Amino acid sequence: MDGEEVISLYNNLEREKQDAASWASELKKFVYPFSPTGLPSNFSFLGVGLKNLHDSTAVRANQRLAAAHQSFLSDPGKLWFSFEPSAALGSAVQKSGPVKKWLRDCAERTYQALAESNFYTVNHQALLDRCGFGTGSYYGGISNENRLMFAYVPFDSFVFAEDEQGMPNLLIRKFEWNAVQAARWLGGAGKLNQPMKDAYRDETERIKKKFTILHAVGRKENYDPLTEKEYFSFYVEKGNKDILEEGGFDEFPYMVSRFLKWVGPWGLAPARLCWSNILSLQYSRRITRTLGELKAFPRLKISKDLVGRVSLRPGGQTVVGQGDAALPAEWGTVGDYREGMNEMEMDRQEVRSAFYLDMLDLFGAQTGQMTATEVNARLEERLLAFSPTFCQHLNDFRPMMLRIFRLMLDARLFDPNIPSELMRPNGKGGQEFNPKALPDVVYNSKFAQLMKQVQLSGLVGSQDTIANMAKFDPGVIARFDFDFAAQEVVRGMGVPESFIRNDKEKMEALQEMQERMMMAQPPAGEG
Repeated sequence: MDGEEVISLYNNLEREKQDAASWASELKKFVYPFSPTGLPSNFSFLGVGLKNLHDSTAVRANQRLAAAHQSFLSDPGKLWFSFEPSAALGSAVQKSGPVKKWLRDCAERTYQALAESNFYTVNHQALLDRCGFGTGSYYGGISNENRLMFAYVPFDSFVFAEDEQGMPNLLIRKFEWNAVQAARWLGGAGKLNQPMKDAYRDETERIKKKFTILHAVGRKENYDPLTEKEYFSFYVEKGNKDILEEGGFDEFPYMVSRFLKWVGPWGLAPARLCWSNILSLQYSRRITRTLGELKAFPRLKISKDLVGRVSLRPGGQTVVGQGDAALPAEWGTVGDYREGMNEMEMDRQEVRSAFYLDMLDLFGAQTGQMTATEVNARLEERLLAFSPTFCQHLNDFRPMMLRIFRLMLDARLFDPNIPSELMRPNGKGGQEFNPKALPDVVYNSKFAQLMKQVQLSGLVGSQDTIANMAKFDPGVIARFDFDFAAQEVVRGMGVPESFIRNDKEKMEALQEMQERMMMAQPPAGEG
């Protein structure tokens, strides 16, 4: 692939983005007016539409929904994920104690590395785009200091495509570099094209002059996993169609998250479901503000004879005689806008509902007056409403978690004593990490815990039901595996796997319990 082909591919994908881009230009005005563009030189704070923003309901709703996503899915205050042995390696490896212990250590090290990086800041930026425009993205990699680093990719700055399974597998990002930035990234001025070299030699132009760059990453159709990277990478200077750097990645380096899948790869923003209400609020708020000003500063009808003689300032005094003309009188201020206020409140409620704010309120509502059954019923209702967008994010985010694991592994940030079950021969007489051993990512976030809570409530309830049925037919007990159910309950409650005995340990514990009970019994004939 040459530079011209990359540019052509970018232009084709940009045309496919037209509908999403057109909507984004409108959503910027009243939903996310502080959204940055992909080209900082074109950004103007005064041009973000704040002058036309009369009601901030949608803006605040977007901010709160994005914050809720961060809190419920990737809370920085909790270990919100874990790594479990891959099912591809078989049940023996899945049950291996050393493997589980090593992966637990990997999860703790990854959690610490994310906290020390800019992950949570960048993730929140992408979530604002996801909730505001329907799609958010960022890049994940390793810095020169051998630390995790992430780069937010503004909605305006990228196009992408997905594979047959609906997963993003091609992304082209557009941004700007000056000659100094390009030289630093590419490893020296010698790797610049001629226009960039000319700018680099000029003391002023090397900083001032900007060049539009395209970074294209996509999955190769055919590749040799032993000698090639799965994904290609091209840095192209768009103006002259020159390839500045060619490389590759083992994993897709960009995270692309959609709020809800719709037609095509781009996500559906919640504001599109209440767009008429948002526009109505802007109009109504402008009208009520005008009416409020008329109430506070009424229009006056004044005789021309009194011009210059009457003080209209607050606390002003006007001395009049009996023969003076009539004092100024209000006119045209009659009107009751309480009905308009009611309509605005209805519109605000529609916006809050579209952004799930009423459900967020219920998640945090006091439940002291409710029974456990009522609490679980309401919780299940809210989770069912939330689950499509949350599950979509988890699905989109999973490849990034695996990339983070691989980045940490390649950077030697994990315990080097990797269990042998996870290794394979490298063909050079040594060992390497088996790609099939990439772990399964299990989410322990607030949302995942709530889902488990709902599931466990049903499991516990079924046990109670079976216990009551057994009073009439004891044989019913035989159809229910209480031992397995107990394991699932404690796992769902977040009990560490190391606290749960395996089958052998269970039998040994049962035997010990029986021996103690026998020793505690008094000898025959006593008592």
